[in-house]
Amino acid sequence: MTAKTLFGLEEVLAKELKQLGAMDVEVITRGVTFKGDMGFMYKANLWLRTAVRILVPIAQFKARDADNMYRKLKDIAWEELFDCDKTIAVSASTFKTIHDNSLFVAQKAKDAIVDRFRDIDGNRPSVDTRNPDVRIDLYLYQENVVVSLDSSGQSLHKRGYREADAAPINEVLAAGILKMMDWTGLGNLIDPMCGSGTFLIEGALMAHNIPPGVFRKDNFSFLNWKNFDSDLYELLFEKALEKEKNFHYKILGFDNDSRVLLKAGKNLRSALMEDQIKLEKADITNFNPVKEIPRPGMLIMNPPYGIKLEADIPVLYEGIGRTLKHQFAGYQAWMISPSIEGIKKIGLRPSKKIKLVNGSIECWLLRYDLYEGSKKAKKQGNREKQ
Repeated sequence: MTAKTLFGLEEVLAKELKQLGAMDVEVITRGVTFKGDMGFMYKANLWLRTAVRILVPIAQFKARDADNMYRKLKDIAWEELFDCDKTIAVSASTFKTIHDNSLFVAQKAKDAIVDRFRDIDGNRPSVDTRNPDVRIDLYLYQENVVVSLDSSGQSLHKRGYREADAAPINEVLAAGILKMMDWTGLGNLIDPMCGSGTFLIEGALMAHNIPPGVFRKDNFSFLNWKNFDSDLYELLFEKALEKEKNFHYKILGFDNDSRVLLKAGKNLRSALMEDQIKLEKADITNFNPVKEIPRPGMLIMNPPYGIKLEADIPVLYEGIGRTLKHQFAGYQAWMISPSIEGIKKIGLRPSKKIKLVNGSIECWLLRYDLYEGSKKAKKQGNREKQ
């Protein structure tokens, strides 16, 4: 199988798969290949936090041209995989091949599938490009064609707990960043610019060991396959719920926009985390929370950016730097940002710098170690202990 992911999260996903029990795990560009049985495929969709979708290969062949590909696709026994009354969608990716038009390839594949069904009994599946029951994926490299069923359906970043909005960071990237931070739930977690609460909710799910797929139980494509084993899936689903852990620290979110906090509160309730995560209105540049910040802990934030904000970037990031230094001593702070100018204004030297892509925007994930007192004094104290 192949688990697809975002650029920069391949190694994180590979580690997740190994911990889940996958075999023959290999990293590829924006994905990881692995082996497992049907039950493992169900588990992967339920448990993987940094996968976008899970592809299950059903055929592989060479095709000299489009007509040759059509015939070989039509030879596949699609009627054994799903029923004619299921809606379908076909997507294609092409690399270094004469079939350089992915839309044409997808159309040709769709024709082959529906023509086979029509030849069998006169009926054909309908196409639904927005929310199909069955998704078929084609990968073409030179003359090689790999045909897969997409077991996930909608992208796995759509957990089901968040309102449909254009949030600045999606759930898969948020979970991947938390894993890069080595967040395990053994401490406090704060997002001082929490927006819709994605970092907070993903952090809470990880801390409680709750699988991210439980909120979209009826939204996986494999439910529509003929070989779907409902008894096995229900067993794995129930076992997943039994693995929940207790969490003994605090997860706090702050934002200076009351409307944003209302939206975050709705998302917390959808994720059943309103008792685990506390929200408060506060401005990162003039940070003055009602209650004292618990220590020590981890901090993660995704400062806003964009054309409208460019003039305010230096002021914003200078304020962020001041707050980190004066309010979060003892914390390990992380920030994702595409703004080189803003990063320079933080006034702190990052101890780690990781390149990521948020949507189509190249970003840096930065770690700042905020020592109690000066860094020099910290090093001196460590030497004295030794």
